[in-house]
Amino acid sequence: MTPLLGPRSGIGAAVAEIVTALRALEAGPDLVPYTLSARARLQRDSVPATTRFVPIPARVLLRSWVRAETPRIDRWLSPAGVLHATNYLAPPSRLPTLVSVYDCSFVRYPELCTAEVRAFDAIIRRAVARGATLHTGSEFVAGEIEEIYGAGLRAAGRLEVIPLGIPALGDAAIMPPNIATALAGAPFVLAIGTLEPRKNFAHLVGAFGALATHHPDLRLVIAGNDGPARREVDAAIARLPVGVGERVLLAGAVTDAGRRALLEQATLLAYPSIYEGFGFPVLEAMTAGVPVVAARAGSIPEVAGDAAVLVEPTNEDALAHEIDRLIGDESMRAELVARGRDRVHAFSWDHTARSLASCYRRLAGQPS
Repeated sequence: MTPLLGPRSGIGAAVAEIVTALRALEAGPDLVPYTLSARARLQRDSVPATTRFVPIPARVLLRSWVRAETPRIDRWLSPAGVLHATNYLAPPSRLPTLVSVYDCSFVRYPELCTAEVRAFDAIIRRAVARGATLHTGSEFVAGEIEEIYGAGLRAAGRLEVIPLGIPALGDAAIMPPNIATALAGAPFVLAIGTLEPRKNFAHLVGAFGALATHHPDLRLVIAGNDGPARREVDAAIARLPVGVGERVLLAGAVTDAGRRALLEQATLLAYPSIYEGFGFPVLEAMTAGVPVVAARAGSIPEVAGDAAVLVEPTNEDALAHEIDRLIGDESMRAELVARGRDRVHAFSWDHTARSLASCYRRLAGQPS
């Protein structure tokens, strides 16, 4: 349950949805929630009431598990029969283990990751060596896993591809007051994601600058937690023509209600990430009836299907052209919205939970 602590990332949203869906299953598994954080007790309201708190700092565990099979945390997990590491960090255990690997960015783009994230590679390798099964949400990442951690994992039943669902947007829609004031009713392109390098927001800002003169009322809103690419994004904004930089709004972290309001009122969603293991914002936009321009990269084409316009993410001219084309073509927008509403039916947390429960039973040696 550690991803539920602090500001929720996409993985945090996924873990929360998975727990809810597993508990909703008839004859589903009994859950023994646990956290890997010495400070987790201070945020106990963020995790299930029955959560077990492993009283060892996560950074200590991380440093140790890179090199050794200790410390084990099994004594905090009794009477569990299967261990599910929901966020890469696989504890050494005598229990059959399932490790969720959402992407391989720490191998593909280590220069874009922190030292802590880069350490996931060694920990996953140790988990594979001791017989763990890996889970991912897309065929794209499954291919990368077999390339990096060993061909034949899937054939051996040690690699499960179980797609995720779509995080619920909630019923409330409340535009963040500061953004509502800055927009003053103007149309806007929305981007969602933490300010990290692989989200590629600096190139999106450059593309916005290329089309801004043709759309003098248009704004760009980037909603997401601050991160290591903030300086790069600020520099891209500073390079824009006079007056255009003021039309780029960094909303920061937003509530679920704010996220829904931004999606519902956006002209389109731009998702130019150069690497994704899944891509929740693409499906969230489709749920909200918003057309999408996204990167032809990572798992995004697999998730988006034919319901988004895909473009090379670092080609600012191409990105600007496709955004411009979609803004001006009402029939194209309507077609993408219709395709998106059909596309979202392919993703369900109930299906995710049922597939995970089947995997748990298999790992526990019970009939599926």
